[in-house]
Amino acid sequence: MTASKINKKKFVAVTLLNIGTLSWFFVLIFYISDIFAVMIPNNTIWGLYVGNSIFYGFAIFWSIAISFIGSRINRRYLLFTSIILGVISTALLGLLQGTFFASILSVLLGTSLGLGLPSSMALVADYTIVDNRGRVSGIIILGTFIVAFVSMAIYRMLPPNIFNLISILIVVRSISLVSLVTDKLGKPQKTGEKKIRLPLSTYREFLFYLCPWVMFTIASSLARSLIIGEEFESAYQIGTNLRWLFIAVFGLAAGFIADRFGRKLPIIFGLATFGIGYILLGFSMNEISVITYYVLSGITWGLFFVVFLVVPGDLSTPTLREKFYALGYILPVTGLLALSVIPVPNIPDILDANLIAQILGVCLFVSMYPVFRAKETLTEKKIREREMREYTRRIGELIDEA
Repeated sequence: MTASKINKKKFVAVTLLNIGTLSWFFVLIFYISDIFAVMIPNNTIWGLYVGNSIFYGFAIFWSIAISFIGSRINRRYLLFTSIILGVISTALLGLLQGTFFASILSVLLGTSLGLGLPSSMALVADYTIVDNRGRVSGIIILGTFIVAFVSMAIYRMLPPNIFNLISILIVVRSISLVSLVTDKLGKPQKTGEKKIRLPLSTYREFLFYLCPWVMFTIASSLARSLIIGEEFESAYQIGTNLRWLFIAVFGLAAGFIADRFGRKLPIIFGLATFGIGYILLGFSMNEISVITYYVLSGITWGLFFVVFLVVPGDLSTPTLREKFYALGYILPVTGLLALSVIPVPNIPDILDANLIAQILGVCLFVSMYPVFRAKETLTEKKIREREMREYTRRIGELIDEA
């Protein structure tokens, strides 16, 4: 990644902006039920279901709304408002009590996420080109999960106090403020450029890419309902920690793979990996298969987090970026999390869990079909050019050694 391809200042700005937003989001959703339990000690059910639903609902609503009206608003002001709203509402979590204030803060937290995330992701596409978009996205996902993992590790080392958790969340959310200091974070100025109308085939390609992403999120939302019972609690804890690690590592790897071999390969590999994880659960649900499933799901999440941060930018124009990211990235992820808090009966109480796991595994393999139909967004010419540059570099090294 050279300076001629992406300005270093812009790279730092867009990286910190997204790392601060995404890591705050992941740490918050990991502990939000515990926070609500402190705010409403006599009504834990509210925090588990209602508070979470309000948060995700407003995040989805504002991300979609901003994707349609964001072009009329100064992007820098929008991002500043989103970050400050997130910092203030996070701080108030440790100061206010009761169902009423918990509801208000759920609205504000969801609004903070929804206002800023589409523009934050759109800037990744604005500040990169197709050749390096994958690597930049991979660095963002790696940084996100390093910050999130370190934040949770610090919290676990401190005395179990809600104010310690709130302080960590405020610091993490404030990371995004640094980006506003280092760069203007506005829309790219391209004078004389007319508004480009995308052909219908582009939207068809977008749907082809979206199908496996949606199938994957649906399958992920069902996993916790399949893996139940106290005998799997230890495996769940170990597997969850390993999943975060594998998301970070394979997120970085996915960026380089996507820029070198194309966007479709990581998707196909991710679907196959996740499908194998579900099939293993279907044949024998034990501690080893549960841990293996979470490791394989971490690999797939890492690949998908990066590739689907890249594809909307490849397919969209600057005026449509927020819409593509809101509908193609934010909606599936927040929709998955919203589905996961809906109270439903345990699947094993109704149907055979092993059978359902096998069916889901097969469905994940079937969902590869739209990917094969989709057009590669990293053109064959770009792939060949990169291979030629690599070949030329190796020849030069051999000549120097000789």
